[in-house]
Amino acid sequence: MPLIPPNTFPLTQAILAQPEYNFVGAKHSGSKSLVLTNNLSAGMLRPYGYICTNSLSTISMKATNSRQISSMATRTLKVVGIILIISAILDSIVLSIPGQSADLLTRGWQMALTTQIVDRGILPMTGMALIFTSFWIDSSTGNDREPRHLFLDLRFWVVVLSSILGLCYLLLVPAHLNNTRLEVTESLAQIDREATAAESQLNTQMSSDQFKNQVEQLKSQRRSQITSVLSDEKKLQEVLNNPQTPEQLKKLLQEAKTNPKALDEFLNQQAQSLPDQARKEISTRKEQKEKEIRMRSRNSSFQTGINSLLLAIGYVTIGWTGLKTMGIFSGSRRKA
Repeated sequence: MPLIPPNTFPLTQAILAQPEYNFVGAKHSGSKSLVLTNNLSAGMLRPYGYICTNSLSTISMKATNSRQISSMATRTLKVVGIILIISAILDSIVLSIPGQSADLLTRGWQMALTTQIVDRGILPMTGMALIFTSFWIDSSTGNDREPRHLFLDLRFWVVVLSSILGLCYLLLVPAHLNNTRLEVTESLAQIDREATAAESQLNTQMSSDQFKNQVEQLKSQRRSQITSVLSDEKKLQEVLNNPQTPEQLKKLLQEAKTNPKALDEFLNQQAQSLPDQARKEISTRKEQKEKEIRMRSRNSSFQTGINSLLLAIGYVTIGWTGLKTMGIFSGSRRKA
């Protein structure tokens, strides 16, 4: 830009002739510009093609402040991202140390460890996202500096760690599913053994004199209760009119009132059904426990297995995409 355009020479002479104005020469971007030091308005010079040094200084100061803020923001993102990654890795290492050496072979401990590691798997990925965001900000603001060597580039180690974590989480999927399957098989076998032992114990008790005496005592108690109700007409009507009284008991009271043998037949029938009721209760508990174990196993397999698979896909995608972008596979490094 010319220092004094031809069409503005008379105006410049008139301005310079006034003692209250003082100008000095300066260089900006390879051309000379008129520097305002007193009361001359920048608006008077801008239409004539002059560069006002005050405006340039303001713009330069704003650009410097913007670069300082972006540099501080990117540094903070890198520090927070590194802390998240290191914290998650150390946490996983601590969790992998068993309380006793025998726990390493315990399938329950292995499943619990896998679940805890998968639950914490999103932390390193969050840290990697923060680190890549900081590099993106540096690239957008022009503050990025290409490291001299590949091994000095933080992004290289982040994508390598991401690839390793992706492989680890991928291997955890079949390992956890296999442990879950074996755990369910062992639990179901244990439940079956417990049910068989309970039935054997029941059969042993049924053949003992103590069990027979307990049955006779129970029959005697129930006979006394029903007889007391039958002997009192008012109490009998209250029981019969009570909507909460079972229909089977109402029918028994009505029959026993006219046929006393009906009570003995009912009590004998109840005594004979006691073993069947006990076996049915054992079978019901067995089915309930098996259902709980299968449901818990299915939930663990789906939740931990799918989460681990998703983490594996995410880490592998970040790692391999980063390595490809940096030119690792092509042999020539490109700017990430």
